[in-house]
Amino acid sequence: MWPVRSCMLILFLLFSGFKMAAQEHRLLLERRISCQIDSATIEQILGKVVNENDLFLSYNPDILPKGKSSFKLLNVTVEDFLQKILPSDKYKIENIDNQIIITLKEVAPIKLTGIVVEGREESPVPYASLGIEGESIGTMTNIDGRYDFIIPWRLRNKLVSVRSLGFKPREVTQDELRGNARIKLQPVSIHLREIEVKPVDVADLLNKFRNSIEKNYELSAQLMITFYRETIRRDDQYIGVWEAVMEMLKSPYLSGGSDRVRFLKGRKSNFNKVFNDISLKIQGGPWYITTLDIVRNPESFLDPKFETLYRYRFEQPEMYNGRLTWVIRFSRKEDVEFPCYYGKILIDADSYALVSAEFGLDKKSLKMNGDTFIKKEPFGLFTRPEGAEYAVNYRLIDGRWQFYSARTDVLFKVKRKKENLKTEYRSVSDILVTQQYPFPSRARFGPDGLFRADDIFSDINGQYDPEFWGNYNVIKPDDDLSKALMDIEAKGNK
Repeated sequence: MWPVRSCMLILFLLFSGFKMAAQEHRLLLERRISCQIDSATIEQILGKVVNENDLFLSYNPDILPKGKSSFKLLNVTVEDFLQKILPSDKYKIENIDNQIIITLKEVAPIKLTGIVVEGREESPVPYASLGIEGESIGTMTNIDGRYDFIIPWRLRNKLVSVRSLGFKPREVTQDELRGNARIKLQPVSIHLREIEVKPVDVADLLNKFRNSIEKNYELSAQLMITFYRETIRRDDQYIGVWEAVMEMLKSPYLSGGSDRVRFLKGRKSNFNKVFNDISLKIQGGPWYITTLDIVRNPESFLDPKFETLYRYRFEQPEMYNGRLTWVIRFSRKEDVEFPCYYGKILIDADSYALVSAEFGLDKKSLKMNGDTFIKKEPFGLFTRPEGAEYAVNYRLIDGRWQFYSARTDVLFKVKRKKENLKTEYRSVSDILVTQQYPFPSRARFGPDGLFRADDIFSDINGQYDPEFWGNYNVIKPDDDLSKALMDIEAKGNK
């Protein structure tokens, strides 16, 4: 049977302790190494040291000094070595969770805060993307249309692009966005008579999408900085939030490799103990959400072997990032007894790239495969999933469509078999790529700090701190979550 995506495993457990291996800290900068090399670039020198000394370095090769150098350094610490080959007044070197992070020292970055609204009604625009044209750095609005966008000082004169499905893209100066700006996007409507309608059917369009993956998607490994958030509500009340900045090594499409995620830093806040000391935990959240890249991991509605299970229909085309896209709605055929999805996909009309998808398990599929969501529950509890919704988005960078964001939203009910006690849980997870660059050819993405399918993200250590993220871009908490966090902080200060 075709495996329907659970994207997470729900565990109901008694409270227990746990410590992630990624949080083990060793002083790598104090290790001693030797390096002798003539007429090589700094990237080549770093590659040689990485390979010979089993080090884990993370850096953007574009920021490294240009030209060739020669070095002979014997029995020096890693920190002394890096300071010799990298000017200390220009570079910052950090040791985070058994890996060395190299970044540029910069003037304090620019922080822009505001809200994106629909131009006429001024209603908030959720999940709008903000970025710098020609750069991979970016963020998105929360469900209330609000954002915080941290921009490196070196990009201070660049325009900010604001984009959302169904709206005209807009570019604004950073000066216009200072002081809690209100960005207005104008809706864009498409009349079929204004565009050339090519004779095409859904099967042909999906086939063109599959045949165009090699030309449309990235064929080199990418190192992505991501922000991840898990929240859990019980009967519409937040009971916990867990967040992290992670590195994701995105394997080339068509390579057959899998993506890997590595923990950098995170924090959590538990608001309320759950009833009768029952703890809900999501297993493998950051790992599973990366599998929502349905270009790499096609779901049944994109697989030609399963197309006969679905009913497809075209809807009114949409504008996505200023480009015309075909909108295809799909659902199971009435007589199909097989786990299926419903939803819609958007395919770029020019390149045939899949640029966005929203899909979920229908009621029949939840009944057929609901048990796959629950890995463990205490005796006497009965749980059943009530809904499972997913979304994934891609963005165009330098002519290639890149994985950009994904979301899972799972709703389920819990009750005790011998008591008239029922409650509803909702688990929402988001991942957003805030920056990316080509993965250096000689760099290694080692095993330390990797997040795996059986890890429990909510067991990370670290208390909630509003200033925790520093200069990382994150998704601004929505109004309800912000209020819950302020309430718990106020209680902690009493």
